[in-house]
Amino acid sequence: MEAKSVEKMRLVGMSYGGFVAYSMALQFEDCVEKVVIICSPACLEEKDIRDGMFPVNNVDDAATILLPHTPEAFRKLMRYTFVKPPKALPSCLDNDFIQLAKGGPSAIDLTY
Repeated sequence: MEAKSVEKMRLVGMSYGGFVAYSMALQFEDCVEKVVIICSPACLEEKDIRDGMFPVNNVDDAATILLPHTPEAFRKLMRYTFVKPPKALPSCLDNDFIQLAKGGPSAIDLTY
């Protein structure tokens, strides 16, 4: 955002985007003014995991699945996301998604 001279931002995230918005708000708390999270597991707590709401042992494991840093982890996320996951995905999709998850640049620039 600094490269685009964005000093303050408001984020809206729906579903998985809510988790991304939550993560961005934590990483860039000086820049993020407001966050709206809709229909998202972003507020998942340890109690929710113990109650079986998500198939992981703790919140850190959930973050590992929801913010993949390897192509294998990205494919695991796809298996959780889709009833019938795609049999093949172009590697540029995994790599771009992983770069975004790590806070890096995307191949697609959506700023004006």
